[in-house]
Amino acid sequence: MNYKGILIDLDHTLYNYEVVHEEALKKTLEKFSNQYELSYSESAILYEQSKTLNHRRLQNTAASHNRLIYFQLMLEAIGSFDIKQAMAMDDTYWAYYYDCMKPDPYVMNFFQEIHLPKCIVTDFNIRPQYEKLVKLRVDEWVDYIVSSEEAGHEKPHPYVFMLALQKLGLQPHECLMIGDSYKKDCLGASALGIDSIFYKGDYEKADLQKGIYVMQDFNEIIEWLNK
Repeated sequence: MNYKGILIDLDHTLYNYEVVHEEALKKTLEKFSNQYELSYSESAILYEQSKTLNHRRLQNTAASHNRLIYFQLMLEAIGSFDIKQAMAMDDTYWAYYYDCMKPDPYVMNFFQEIHLPKCIVTDFNIRPQYEKLVKLRVDEWVDYIVSSEEAGHEKPHPYVFMLALQKLGLQPHECLMIGDSYKKDCLGASALGIDSIFYKGDYEKADLQKGIYVMQDFNEIIEWLNK
């Protein structure tokens, strides 16, 4: 395939986000429950309520995903706000999170074998995304990163992709987007004329007219790019 650059999603593309997040959140809520004498289910409800409130207030921004704000809102909800405790909860979450992270099969092969400029395109605050890339040991092969914190918008907003193209110095038809979200990654890229791979997606979502392909692992992607 005659591409000159690759845009790549991070969460749930380079690693299994759900498994890692659930384990980190479980450990954090267990500590929270013990400290404030709440049941685990009560703590889980508080977390979901805080998350929903923050998303409602800050929808489509990087800050809407900020775990520290979630934990702050949880403490405020039970009348026990404490800055050090909020920070401790955030530290606990991320310590377990990074410890659990493992790259998906063939991710390392992809970064090592596909010698094209690569730009991570991700919805989140920038610092945790840096940490994730270092933990996954792919940081040395990442040429650029565009986060929704930097762009001021979340995917599928066109500016996110336009900023990535600008950094790579390439035109839409010269790039390929790889991501697990059909709406955010594939349709967002397609709107600008960027081909995409719907990673681990439903084969029925493939649409060659829009340049949308479906592949199930990075080995398949490597073989396809090397044709």
